[in-house]
Amino acid sequence: MECRKTTKGRGILKSAAMKNVPVYIPAFTDSELGIDVGVFRRRQKSNQEPVITFDPFLDMDDYTERVLKSKKIGIFTIGGGVPRNWAQQVAPYIDIISHKLGKRLPQKRFKYGVRICPEPVHWGGLSGCTYKEGVSWGKFIPKKKGGMWAEVIADATIAWPLLLRSIIERLDSDR
Repeated sequence: MECRKTTKGRGILKSAAMKNVPVYIPAFTDSELGIDVGVFRRRQKSNQEPVITFDPFLDMDDYTERVLKSKKIGIFTIGGGVPRNWAQQVAPYIDIISHKLGKRLPQKRFKYGVRICPEPVHWGGLSGCTYKEGVSWGKFIPKKKGGMWAEVIADATIAWPLLLRSIIERLDSDR
């Protein structure tokens, strides 16, 4: 939360911190920052200093608890891959916890969803799982039972600014 005081200007992470919105990084080690932290940890080890610990299950547990406490859940995804799958797998994860650990947890399914991704399924950018297919995996409420989702096949650098501008204009007209 100190970024509010030390970071000038606007930014996604700063805004999230200011509004207490959690930010999860499911593929942290598969990133530039992850590589930098890995090098830093090795430096700590070689200097026989205490090593930074990293536990990705803290994110998974926090996210799961937030979903369990929610009345309805929705998802907004830009792209596919690990972040898309990580966020969506919470519903089957809760089901498996219930079954294998004998817990009585509520069944959770995404009711709402929007995804912006430039690729059709056969190119792999959607990780082979559209929202429609996610119904069969127990990730989404079927449309006939009230589920609502849209998948925008477009480049996010084009679609995202247009979407934001439209939302800003709508909010301005409501005032």
